[in-house]
Amino acid sequence: MQETEFLRQKLTVTERDYSEAVSSLLNVALGDTSGSRAAAQVLLSTYNGNNYHMDLTDLCVLDLKYVEQSLIVLRGRVMLCSEPHQMIEDGKAKFERLEKQWEHLYVKNRHKNEQ
Repeated sequence: MQETEFLRQKLTVTERDYSEAVSSLLNVALGDTSGSRAAAQVLLSTYNGNNYHMDLTDLCVLDLKYVEQSLIVLRGRVMLCSEPHQMIEDGKAKFERLEKQWEHLYVKNRHKNEQ
């Protein structure tokens, strides 16, 4: 039991930190930078893990600030049991926009054009 409590304390994240991390990554994901794809994958896979999967090696292209934000999003999703779109104002609409922009990341669409 002590180990579980220790890990729970170590992984704890506040709603504010989770919300700020979601907003920060959303700004990157909706942009057009080398890290946009990675940020989108973090958000979409924690939003709908059945339809979007994260290629963890893509985290390597993120600036360390956004790697940290990504880890906060992962911890927030696990520890607070809340989906990322629930953590920001107008989250449903913003995540629908994110899905549309990154629809090629949808599991069934991945690698369609590759041969």
